Amino acid sequence: MLEMGNKTMIYLLMLIVLFFLITDILTLMFRSPNFTVEYYNSDIIAGYEDNATITTVSGLKFKSDKKKEEYIKTYKQTSLDTFKKYFSEVSDEIGKKIEVIDFKSTMDDKESILEITETVVLSGIVQKSDSSYILDMGQIRMNSVANSTLKVHLPEDAEIETVEPTPTKNLGTLLVWSGEDIKTFPKVVYKSSTHREGDE
Repeated sequence: MLEMGNKTMIYLLMLIVLFFLITDILTLMFRSPNFTVEYYNSDIIAGYEDNATITTVSGLKFKSDKKKEEYIKTYKQTSLDTFKKYFSEVSDEIGKKIEVIDFKSTMDDKESILEITETVVLSGIVQKSDSSYILDMGQIRMNSVANSTLKVHLPEDAEIETVEPTPTKNLGTLLVWSGEDIKTFPKVVYKSSTHREGDE
């Protein structure tokens, strides 16, 4: 039972990289008796291809050192294949084919906080429509944490056509959502200001 509990927490933490995509799993996460999510900072780097890179740094605070050690042990045993299988289920849930191209993670035990850095490369997250590009994962609800930020980085020559929900800060090719402004996975429609139809 203990092993199953740890595996469940591993799956839940993976969803931090995916910005807490499934609401019911989110609820389980925040009711977890073993740890709380103190913060997370996610950066999405998107361009003119169908893939995007998402890097998330999250801080977990555990109820005890024993629980933290159990979590670390189980986390290290979690394979990329398990992550791919789980994300395949998430992909079915949102009705869009998104595949994991690469996944890497590191841990930094800071005594009271276990900081985990996860980087995932996803294909199918950006789609081209005529001369525009659409970064989107559907109207997926996201759970906001007070000390959290979500950033979308676009190419320097990108022109934003529409963005939902409204970002906390719109810095041109850098969009930032903070705290309670993180409501759903952002939908950003953009195009290249230098590329014209027919250009190679």
